[in-house]
Amino acid sequence: MSRGVRVVVADADTLIRSVLRLVLGTDGGVYVVGETSSGAELIALCAEEQPDVVIAGGLLADGNVEDHLDGVLASGARAIVLCDDPSPERLTSLLARGASGYLLYDTAPSTLTDAIVSVAAGAAVLHPTAAGTILQQWRRLRSEPGAIAGGARLRRPELTPREADVLSAMADGLSTKAVARRLGVAMKTVENHKIRIFDKLGVRTQAHAVSIAIGHGLLLIAAPARATAASVLVGVE
Repeated sequence: MSRGVRVVVADADTLIRSVLRLVLGTDGGVYVVGETSSGAELIALCAEEQPDVVIAGGLLADGNVEDHLDGVLASGARAIVLCDDPSPERLTSLLARGASGYLLYDTAPSTLTDAIVSVAAGAAVLHPTAAGTILQQWRRLRSEPGAIAGGARLRRPELTPREADVLSAMADGLSTKAVARRLGVAMKTVENHKIRIFDKLGVRTQAHAVSIAIGHGLLLIAAPARATAASVLVGVE
């Protein structure tokens, strides 16, 4: 029998933490095992409780959540940030620091639960607004061939055909097990491909890999109105 998904809640606001605990407590497969208001306490709590997922507000009592993500990820937990700032700078910062999910406060309760379960299974989740931000960045890069970033010409990473297949499956939000099933290979083989993909793209998480891949034109989005773009893009009811 599955033990369910163990979650730690973190936010500077007591009311938001209480609401999150209440919402998540209505699903029998998700268990809140702790809560905190500060990043330092969050890291200690993760080391003690070993949660599967941390759902954290963008602002904690001792700073922005991204300043504490290294310690969270070191515990083996995956992180979803619940935020009210959809700016490209914030989104890029969070994905670069290792967040596996980015949702806004208007996310429906059932969608939040689904997102936590998906991230625990290895997928990435993005609010449609965040997906739109990534799409805009991709279009900008595609419209500026040889775009310059920090004074250096962007180099398109070279992926093998099989790595491209794995990346495409990752963009569909599939877990490692699901990718292996789709491609007819062992899970270990998929993990090895993901390690090489992450290394080539210079990222640490699936969500960031998808974002960077779009920027380099390695993944194409068919239409901006799609509810599911590159990764598991959760909708708002």
